[in-house]
Amino acid sequence: MSRKGPLQKNEETDKPLRIAIVEKDRCKPKNCGLLCKRSCPVNKMGKQCIVVEATSTIAEISEVLCIGCGICVKKCPYDAIKIINLPSNLANECTHRYSMNSFKLHRLPTPRTGEVLGLVGTNGIGKSTALKVLAGKLKPNLGKYDAPPDWPSILQYFRGSELQNYFTKILEDNLKAVVKPQYVDQIPR
Repeated sequence: MSRKGPLQKNEETDKPLRIAIVEKDRCKPKNCGLLCKRSCPVNKMGKQCIVVEATSTIAEISEVLCIGCGICVKKCPYDAIKIINLPSNLANECTHRYSMNSFKLHRLPTPRTGEVLGLVGTNGIGKSTALKVLAGKLKPNLGKYDAPPDWPSILQYFRGSELQNYFTKILEDNLKAVVKPQYVDQIPR
């Protein structure tokens, strides 16, 4: 989507923390009364986060100025706006990394007693790696692939979370993780 006018300023240099999507086939600025623009708190403060010119066919949202409140999403009568908030800094939350410039797993899902944990998603996002870590088959290296930490350091990293108790139980064999095989054809008969 090309940007013109006031939205071009600083957008190349500033790193946005969210993605603003305006669906061209749904946005009808001439029919909606510009509810998104009128209800935006950033616009109310005098900045031009949502811009709709007289000749515009869709609303333009500045990803740099957007605060991710989602008011415009709720106010749009045509459901044409989506705001996707991105993680700002996951550098200190790396759970596992295989090697330099390779796959990085950030955070882990939290299994709970008496509940089934299922992971769904596209290929290559870390589902199998996360399950191997949670099953105790792969020791998380917390991003330190050169010098992996020992289990006491790993437990200290997860201190205060449900994962600390979970890993403690896995290590003491008080808990058994069961993982459905990924390749069913490789199961021995």
